[in-house]
Amino acid sequence: MREVIKNKLVSELPDLSGRCYDIGEPAAATTKPYATVRLAKQSSESAWTGQKNRYEVALYGEPDAAADLDLWADQAVQALHGVRLASGGTQPDFTCRYEGTEAPEQMDAALQALVRILTFSVMAVGAEEVPSSGSPLDPVCSWTAGKTGPEWHVYRQSWPQHYAVPAVLWRFEQMEAANVNAATADLHHKAVGHVIGRTLQEQEAMVRTLSADLAGTTKLQLDTVARTYIASGEVTADFTADALTKGQLSVTFRQKLAKSADEAPLIGQVHADGGFG
Repeated sequence: MREVIKNKLVSELPDLSGRCYDIGEPAAATTKPYATVRLAKQSSESAWTGQKNRYEVALYGEPDAAADLDLWADQAVQALHGVRLASGGTQPDFTCRYEGTEAPEQMDAALQALVRILTFSVMAVGAEEVPSSGSPLDPVCSWTAGKTGPEWHVYRQSWPQHYAVPAVLWRFEQMEAANVNAATADLHHKAVGHVIGRTLQEQEAMVRTLSADLAGTTKLQLDTVARTYIASGEVTADFTADALTKGQLSVTFRQKLAKSADEAPLIGQVHADGGFG
């Protein structure tokens, strides 16, 4: 990840002229401006986003280069924020998210440089793509593919290693069962939808489309032979939610489930004569 991030910064920040280092490499005599990249924290994340790391990108300029640091910081955020990067080979793709500055802009006396440190969370998805399995997610994904069109990719339960954008991911977050009567139960599936567009405008437009169309959909066919369906209930959309990790759509689907008959022996008759012995 580190080398990919460094290469991306070099390609998008021309003023660096290729000067992007690991922490500890630069010295006071190193030509400015330059950048360093270091791994600040490594931790696990949710099952659908894989591993989450935190990287710090430090930008170094001359002591009087505050205005230039503003420009380089903007360029670094534009180069990395929300961008999916590929490590190549069997390594999973990863996506960067800008989380702000690590500390106030400051002078580094030893390096004789003005420094600004930007923090990025880096999420590496690493799950194998989940095939169709006859679950209630299948009709949801099929319905979604019909609404989005062929340019969009639709995934289920977790982001695959090399997901493509634009994309929609549906996953189940919670399931509850409630008895209706002796023969029937209701299953309530809470599904979360993640929508990632090529632009923010495309992304928000698709969130609106899916939320509005789901609200107007009464049921989706689950099994054509058994003639079973799932019905969509309350639909909510949060345009401020992170598309990769949180998901902007929340939908509750209801499924009628026939209870199976008890296979234990049945009691046919009970005889009692009222005496003892």
